[in-house]
Amino acid sequence: MNSGQIVRTARERSGLTVAELADKTGLHFTTIYSIEKGETSPKMDTMLRIMNALGYDIIFNPRYKGGYYGE
Repeated sequence: MNSGQIVRTARERSGLTVAELADKTGLHFTTIYSIEKGETSPKMDTMLRIMNALGYDIIFNPRYKGGYYGE
């Protein structure tokens, strides 16, 4: 799943339209639309802004040689 698919899934689960998410984040609706369509990749601060507005956390898992810790 890429960042655009994550944003779209989270937005839809939150019951928001692209325009409503744009209002909550202060981003232009075309920016969110482009991210969801995979036309652009968001910078980390933009992704954090979007996911915070949707009530999600971004969690980073450290990798080790064979995969991820906790597997």
